[in-house]
Amino acid sequence: MLVMRYPPKIAAKSPMELPAAMKAAARIDSSNLAARESARWTGIDSLPYLTNTEIGLKFLKSGRPRALARGTPANACPVIAMADGVAGNSRPEVARAALEKCLAQITPDQPACGCQVVALDDVVMIAADETAYATGTSARLRSAALDLDLLLVAEEIEGGILLRDLNGEIARVAYGPAEQVELRFAGNGEVFKGTRIPVGFRRGRIAERIYASDAQGGRVSLLVGFEPSELAGGAAAWLAWPSES
Repeated sequence: MLVMRYPPKIAAKSPMELPAAMKAAARIDSSNLAARESARWTGIDSLPYLTNTEIGLKFLKSGRPRALARGTPANACPVIAMADGVAGNSRPEVARAALEKCLAQITPDQPACGCQVVALDDVVMIAADETAYATGTSARLRSAALDLDLLLVAEEIEGGILLRDLNGEIARVAYGPAEQVELRFAGNGEVFKGTRIPVGFRRGRIAERIYASDAQGGRVSLLVGFEPSELAGGAAAWLAWPSES
């Protein structure tokens, strides 16, 4: 894949901007872009966002033309989509399709969000340092019902997240349909069910807020993927349930 310090930008904030995005995609030519001073060819193993995510791997395995788009600004717009040329589409059409799918996921409460192509055929359309992907990240868990206030490590597992501290597993989060989650604690087996609220990308992973309760009404709040500086700067206020904040 070709990476650059300042790659061309292909983006749209609304369907009205898709024709301009198609024109920009039509101008992308890796042979010409490779002549840029900061451009270099790199193996996919140095692009963890593509090799460590399901949609990234799907992109890499797809035939050309192919396009991958995600929300922008990335830290506040947790949407992603891809398209390929299975129907004989051209590169501009595939770029448009990926942006269109991405824009369709933006909800009315995200008016500042748009979508940007992050990879097109063999060209990475974002700066190389934005292709990072954190396999492990921080998590903050609070529950008055369990008398817990913990800073944990969150690791991706199939279908969810493993939460652990230095001594081992604390709990697991299993993802269900429509942003539903089940939080099961390792020690006592207690189960809390609730919802996840994706917030945006941090080092390639979606940071999220999780609120769950048990059968007795006990509550657990969980923040996953936020940087320590964010939590110190005020994001920790999200530990309060939405109705309380």
